[in-house]
Formats: sequence, C-alpha cells, structure tokens
Amino acid sequence: MIRARRYLASMQLHALQTDPVWRDFTANRLHIEAAMNTLDCTTGDYVVLPEMCETGWTSDAESLQLPTQSLAWLSALAARHGVWIQAGLGEQISRTNVANSAAVAAPDGSIRAIYRKYFLFPSERESFVAGEQLFLIDTGKALVCPLICYDLRFPELWRLAALAGAEVFAVSSSWPSVRHEHWRALLIARAIENQAYVVAANRTGSDPTQSYSGGSTIITHQGERIDEVLCEQRNASARFAREELVAWRAQFPALANTQHALLGSTNIVRV
Repeated sequence: MIRARRYLASMQLHALQTDPVWRDFTANRLHIEAAMNTLDCTTGDYVVLPEMCETGWTSDAESLQLPTQSLAWLSALAARHGVWIQAGLGEQISRTNVANSAAVAAPDGSIRAIYRKYFLFPSERESFVAGEQLFLIDTGKALVCPLICYDLRFPELWRLAALAGAEVFAVSSSWPSVRHEHWRALLIARAIENQAYVVAANRTGSDPTQSYSGGSTIITHQGERIDEVLCEQRNASARFAREELVAWRAQFPALANTQHALLGSTNIVRV
C-alpha cells in the first residue's frame, strides 16, 4: 500500500550527460566537477550521473579497481553543492568481487545508499556480482529509486518499487547508440506504467567497443519528455511536480490493479 506523506517544496531533477575519458578517473572527476559548477541547482535537488562515470563502461573488473576514494570524492561533491548525487561506479566489494553500482550521496555528504545493478548484461556476468535489493531514498521531497542501465528492460523490478512507493526512478546508464530507440521507448513506457517520474543520465561519445548517443532525459508520470539532451555534453533539468503525480495516481489508480501473484518479490530498503 502506498501511504500518503507530507513533503517539503518541490525539487529539480538533473541528468548530467558526460563523455568519459576511457579509464581515466582523474580526468572524468575533473570534468564532472566542472559540470557541477555550472549546473543551475538549488539545495536538495537530485542529480544523476551516468553508469561507471569515472571510467566509462567496462566489464574488465581490474580496471575498476583503479579509482581510489570514489565514495569520499562523491561525498565531498554532494556536500559542496548541497544536493543529492547518484553516480554509477565500479564497487570493490571484496578482494575477488566487484559490482556495477550506483552510489547515492546526500546533501550533507553522507552516503545514503549503494545500489548494485540487479540485472547484469550478458557480458557482465563473469565479472560482476549482481544486486539483490532495491532502495527507496527519501529525499524529503520524493521517494527515489536508483537503477542502472540494463535494469530498464525488466518492468517487474520497476513495478515492485512503484508498489513500495517510488515516485521517481533515477537511471544511471551507458546505453549504446545501436539500441538508442529502445532507450527512448522503454523509458517512456516505464514512466507511464508506474505513474512515476524518470530521470535518466546516459553518456555520449565512444569507447573501444561502442558509441553512445546520449539521450539523457526527464519524463513525467504521463510519459511526457520535459527535457532531453541529444549527443552534446550538457544536462537535462526539470521540476518534479509531485502534486500532479499524486493527483494522477488518485484519478487513475492503475497501480491498485496490479496482480501481485505475477510479480514475485525482492528486498526493498527505505533510507
């Protein structure tokens, strides 16, 4: 059951579209910091960075061991700007295990959650450990569910989060150009069917194996793209109109018609 809650004023959603330098975490951090310095954001906004934003996407677990102090860097960046930041990172879980993760830092610099990609792309399965839980992050202005790239193709994951109360889905991605139209169509479908906002950050440029078309976007609960970036390096930004989302869910309560027996379950942690 989705419980009614009282929230503070609305917030802005931002998707930063970057062109990572291949496996150069120092250059990529500097580029992200520069982009944040020019971002028109206010305290409490939610910013999404692409998947593996420090290195570019790779299934080579050894290259993801190169970045050091990733969480400390993310924490300092969020605190400096007073915003929520979701960043796709390679996470060294143990000496032998690595996850494709999205860390979320709060405006005070605390690391509120580290989501591990639930659905691994086939080429990732020998390198990474899959996630086993979802997070709902209470920002004080919305309940946000972080997801990563290939998760977009699995609507059951999204529906479980929506039924638990998710109002915004934040997607960190490295989605290749060859399937760009899938990216656009699936994001809109996930927003409509879950009556939720979607803020999705994709990369642009190329790496040794793929090219990327960007398409970072913000989509309303009605499936309307209210900002979208093409191939350039810039950000998509828009206001999260929670009052309109709540009104639409009350007017057209499709989520209440979900057949729960068809879904299964997973662990969902609210933080």
